[in-house]
Amino acid sequence: MTKRSGGHVASAWRRGSAAALSVAIVAGAVLGLAGPASAHNYMVASTPKVDGTLTSLPESFEITTNDKLLDIGDTNSGFAYRIVGPDGKYYEDGCLDVDGPSMTTKAALGDSGKYTVEWQIISADGHTVSDEYTFTWDAPAGFTPAKGATEPPVCATSSNGGAASSGGDTTGTASGSGESTASDAIWIGAGGIVLVGVVVALLLLLRRRPAPAADDERDAVDGPETD
Repeated sequence: MTKRSGGHVASAWRRGSAAALSVAIVAGAVLGLAGPASAHNYMVASTPKVDGTLTSLPESFEITTNDKLLDIGDTNSGFAYRIVGPDGKYYEDGCLDVDGPSMTTKAALGDSGKYTVEWQIISADGHTVSDEYTFTWDAPAGFTPAKGATEPPVCATSSNGGAASSGGDTTGTASGSGESTASDAIWIGAGGIVLVGVVVALLLLLRRRPAPAADDERDAVDGPETD
């Protein structure tokens, strides 16, 4: 009686190869779809300019990026715009306005000197992007310098809908790294959950397929072979 175990092994190998190929194709598709969206926003323009000299206060301080910013629910969560003076104090009016690819705030600067802009955004792909740059403030004659704040000011909203000062000569936002880190983790985790879910679903489908019959059982059904 001749066994046909070689055929069973080949068949099982083909099924296993097909399953592995399916998992690889789906995983590649998921990662491929996520790939184009993984490019982070980057700054393309700013007011004041990087390493520039400011001789009068602009209407607003602005950072413009190459793509639309991700401001879910218009909450400004994860965004920050700080202007630090040469004395280490904060001068931003950080009631942020995120509009398309731009983020703006207002500031009442202090004495002349070198200031640092510290900014943080949520990129279009959901990732946090932060950086800083410096500019020089050359105050005009007769300018009255602001006092600044020792801590990053927090933007408050008054009952009539306007911005209310939270102390000192400026208002601001204290959206810190905690919120932005959480947002970043949620988006990264979402991509991972999708991929894991697809793989698990495929494995469950494969497990439900009937196992190949054993050699002895198949021989019993087919009957003994003759020479």
